Amino acid sequence: MEDRRYTTQMNWQGCKCPKKEEKCCPRKEEKCPCQKEEKCTPRMSSNCRGCICQQLRKLELATRLDIFLSGGISFLGVTFISFDPRNCCAYFLEAGAAATSPLIVDCNQIVAIRKLAVA
Repeated sequence: MEDRRYTTQMNWQGCKCPKKEEKCCPRKEEKCPCQKEEKCTPRMSSNCRGCICQQLRKLELATRLDIFLSGGISFLGVTFISFDPRNCCAYFLEAGAAATSPLIVDCNQIVAIRKLAVA
């Protein structure tokens, strides 16, 4: 059985479209993100504008990747959860022998990613 508790319960991006617009759009834009998403997206940090950060921003949830860090460390076969443009954190799940654990990486420290083929 696949463990989905991290992908179904963690809401890193905040609310999607609640009934009250004030909670949805803290900058008080005229519409909820469901109707005009480009106006209500979280502000992007000026530090996370690199190539890998841009790719992670567009990546689909639950994509399996190999990631390679600038220090020579690599994480193979991790599952992408989300990307937070406010603090440049990329969230992954790493499957281990005993359990699956979350992995949080600064996108500026990632030098390469490789999308794994779906089996």
